[in-house]
Amino acid sequence: MKKSYFILISLFIITLLAASKRVSANETKRSVPQEDINFETYDLSKKQTSNVSNKKLPSQTDLGRPEKSEEEKDIKKIDLETRKKFNKLARATPQIYKVTMRSDVVFKLQTALGYVSTIDLPEPALKVFIGDQELFKAGVYEREVLIKPITDYQDARTNLTIVTDSGRLTFDVSVGAPETADFVLDFRLPEDDVFVENAYEKRIHEKETVFQKEYQEKEKNLDQKAKNLADQKLKQDVAHHATTLMLRKHEEEGDIRVNLVSLSKIGEKMYLRFGVRNLSSTPYKISKAVVGFQTYGRKNLGLMKDPQGLIEFQSELEITNPVLASSYVYGVLVFSPRALGKNQYPIFLLFEEDGKRNLKIERFKWIP
Repeated sequence: MKKSYFILISLFIITLLAASKRVSANETKRSVPQEDINFETYDLSKKQTSNVSNKKLPSQTDLGRPEKSEEEKDIKKIDLETRKKFNKLARATPQIYKVTMRSDVVFKLQTALGYVSTIDLPEPALKVFIGDQELFKAGVYEREVLIKPITDYQDARTNLTIVTDSGRLTFDVSVGAPETADFVLDFRLPEDDVFVENAYEKRIHEKETVFQKEYQEKEKNLDQKAKNLADQKLKQDVAHHATTLMLRKHEEEGDIRVNLVSLSKIGEKMYLRFGVRNLSSTPYKISKAVVGFQTYGRKNLGLMKDPQGLIEFQSELEITNPVLASSYVYGVLVFSPRALGKNQYPIFLLFEEDGKRNLKIERFKWIP
């Protein structure tokens, strides 16, 4: 009985001692400040726990990687511009380029760690050769060749050769920053460039044709304007130098009537305008129209003698001939100016072909 009592007391004492040690350990942990914890390594591939989320991650210098200087960054920019200029790449979208296939140059291709660069071909790739397979991995999918760096070495570099039916493509492959990487190189055949160039030249030719047509239309309009201005100026000059007398004299023979309308002098020509009315049922066929003058003498007591002959002026007749029945037409006689002397008076004669209906008008006004 005493022995059992002793065992129980011993177990109770052991339990108390164990509980006391656990309390002491917890108080010791709480007494250690959070900022004194020293993390010597970092696993950047795993997500950090909440107790270090507020701590600043180590820089490349802390991890043993030197940070890039401003000079190195400038060199990268210059290298990017040089590569663009060398390849003569026409940018379609950022980091995607259109390139013409050429076998006589080495194209620059920059990749980036963690990224894949795609070479689009206009025809299937027959063979693909890569210089260092430990630095870069190449995948071939008919018309697409995928290049990806498989090393952490920032200065990794090799060459790549692709053979197609149209020829050979050679590349200088390097590693750089993702911001300057070539994501897609879209190659096209030289014939496609010729097609594009021909289409461009066709559009240029069409534009030139349109411009030429518009230019000719403008020139035509300008010519018409110039002609109109010249005609207007001529009319003004003619009106300025023209002299016109309204005659209003007429003569009738049966159903035929002739009216002297006007006499005008313009420059070195005189124009006698007249009209012929035919009220008969038959056409009036004009054989000749004459303009000239007659000289009249004077008798005793101031009476006029009969005219002494007829002096005809050389003239040109313009009229619709014959004058149809029940019609009225205008005609004009054109001749050189002639001044009439004392006792000389003008005369106008109109002759029909059969001589039955001749008309004569005398002593009308004259321009001196």
